[in-house]
Amino acid sequence: MSKGAKIVMVGGGSYNWIPRIMCDMMRAPELNGSDVYLLDPNLQAAKEVKSAVEKMSKTLGAGFKFTAGSSEEKAFAGADFVVITISTGDLEMMRHDLKIPEKYGILHTVGDSVGPGGWSRTLRNVPVFVKMARKIEKLSPKAIILNYTNPMAALTGAIYAATSLRTVGLCHGVFAAYHLLEKIFGVEEKDLCLKYGGVNHFFWVTDFTVKGRPGYPLLEKKLAGKSMDKFFAETHKDEAGMTYHKYKLLDELYRQYGYLPYPGDRHTCEFLPGFINNGKAPFKRFGLVRTFIEERYEVRKNARERAAKLASGELEPFERSRETAVDIMTAVITNKPFIDVVNMPNIGQIDNLARGAVVETMGMVDARGFTPIAIGSLPSEIQPTIDVHCKVQMMTLEAAMKGDLELALHSLMLDPLCANLSPSDVRKMGLELIKATRAWLPQFQIEK
Repeated sequence: MSKGAKIVMVGGGSYNWIPRIMCDMMRAPELNGSDVYLLDPNLQAAKEVKSAVEKMSKTLGAGFKFTAGSSEEKAFAGADFVVITISTGDLEMMRHDLKIPEKYGILHTVGDSVGPGGWSRTLRNVPVFVKMARKIEKLSPKAIILNYTNPMAALTGAIYAATSLRTVGLCHGVFAAYHLLEKIFGVEEKDLCLKYGGVNHFFWVTDFTVKGRPGYPLLEKKLAGKSMDKFFAETHKDEAGMTYHKYKLLDELYRQYGYLPYPGDRHTCEFLPGFINNGKAPFKRFGLVRTFIEERYEVRKNARERAAKLASGELEPFERSRETAVDIMTAVITNKPFIDVVNMPNIGQIDNLARGAVVETMGMVDARGFTPIAIGSLPSEIQPTIDVHCKVQMMTLEAAMKGDLELALHSLMLDPLCANLSPSDVRKMGLELIKATRAWLPQFQIEK
């Protein structure tokens, strides 16, 4: 690969994602002088982001060259790396993902990965991903694909199902587990070694060490019978005594299953029945918080204002983030192996989950691409909590690719969040979601 690389940012008008990820890349000498195509149908947003990243490149002396455009042919031709950060149908379609399940007693906290919200989001994103992936494969068959779009598992799986492109799904969820254990034990990330596995936004830490010593016995000793919240309240107070730690759901699952789950309670609660489909009492008990569409619009507004300040120089470029996109790119370019979290189809890295389902484990990247690292089998106590989502994921993906409406509805019936509903009510809810988002569902024959 010559000096720099051709990098395509799909969703190049993302005010939140693009400046941060690009800033990481600009701090990597191996990528100096890269050509970046900000691909987005919203040219206004892409041009605003372009102004921000151009200013950062100049400030950091990275020598990046940027193009903002909507031509997939120009973008993908000769691409070395393609980073995907999109949301098909945008926030107004996601509004349906949240509001319609509410009528059936399912109160999504996030709604972008599983449950009826994640199911609906999968159905409308898959056609876009399949078409895009096939175009990339035709124009740049050696390109490396980095997917950040949710539902991570199903959409990463769609690229694998449609093409032979070297692809990985990326998420920062595992970093939260490291951060939690760093706080508990007062150590740095380098002092921890975690073994974990599951699906994106819902994994379990099956084992870990702290400075080489077995972690779970140390954790029991450290907590001394206290809940996570009580432990943190006693050990991590600020001077005013106002610091609030919220690990009630994590603590509940750790006590009942014996293993630590992903610490992101707002995601974790959507993968298990009883938390967001059982009235409002669990929200109070476990301190769960919902994100509404209006709040997402506010986040976008703030991100746009931040991008404008970056463009004007009022804000300095970001410091290096913990995101691994740049590490993957440099590992491919230099052929120096890099190991971190990956989302890839299961070829045996988790032995007792369905082959082909996209799962989250450690993995290695080098010039060849991606290689998942095996963790063996999940413990029998937690395997069923993941297994059902692998089955839903694969059924929903197959339905979305084939345009099989009945299979799609049956995959929704299998989802744990629908456990409070009769099959006929699940069907009714599913059809309501499909009709509300039919503008983005070309694969189905839908009556108006």
